[in-house]
Amino acid sequence: MIRTIETSKERKANLVAEAIKKMILEENIEKLPGENKLAETFNVSRTIVREALRLLELEGITKTIHGSGTYVIKKNGLNISFNISLKVKSDEPRDILELLEVRRCLESGAIRLAVLNATEEQLNELKFVFSDLEKSIESHEHLAETDERFHRKIFEIANNKILLSIFETLFPILSILWRSPLGLTDFGDRGLPYHRELCEAILNRDLPKALEAYERIIELDVEDVRNYVRTHEVKEG
Repeated sequence: MIRTIETSKERKANLVAEAIKKMILEENIEKLPGENKLAETFNVSRTIVREALRLLELEGITKTIHGSGTYVIKKNGLNISFNISLKVKSDEPRDILELLEVRRCLESGAIRLAVLNATEEQLNELKFVFSDLEKSIESHEHLAETDERFHRKIFEIANNKILLSIFETLFPILSILWRSPLGLTDFGDRGLPYHRELCEAILNRDLPKALEAYERIIELDVEDVRNYVRTHEVKEG
């Protein structure tokens, strides 16, 4: 059966990624069909399929091995995240605000634990990851990937395996925040300058300053969503 997906290129890739997740769950797949077969199944180009597979690999769900194929590497938690993702729409402002609330609850806790628990070696790792983020900010290339990697590192150096597991389970849904939600290609950009303050505060084990910088990052994201709502209310009015 051919499943037709119609919309913009970026949106198509996201929809194909979600459709592949559903296929993994429903058909208990351990190895995905090839790109040609997936393109035929979803009636999209191989370019769209490759982007969808890239998104799945970023989420830690699949791994593509050159010359062998694409394999499912993390099915644990996929049922939970998939069931939640059915209720979350990347073009619904209320859903984005709720995602930001969930992220705030989880990551503020991770920041507290990172300040308390991170080893000096782990703090150096965070510094290295932030260096990559700064380069991306300057070049405006691969921003979503490097920003996501920076925030993931905070959860890793919190040294709480349960919190990290919760984050990884929910990341397929949280990753919407790194994929131009509401069609806002510059979503999150205003908070990027505050990442230096956040990183330096964690490195200095200064919890109040770290939380202050993080709150500023989240509040700017919230403002972006509210500005989007106001703009569209005016247009519709």
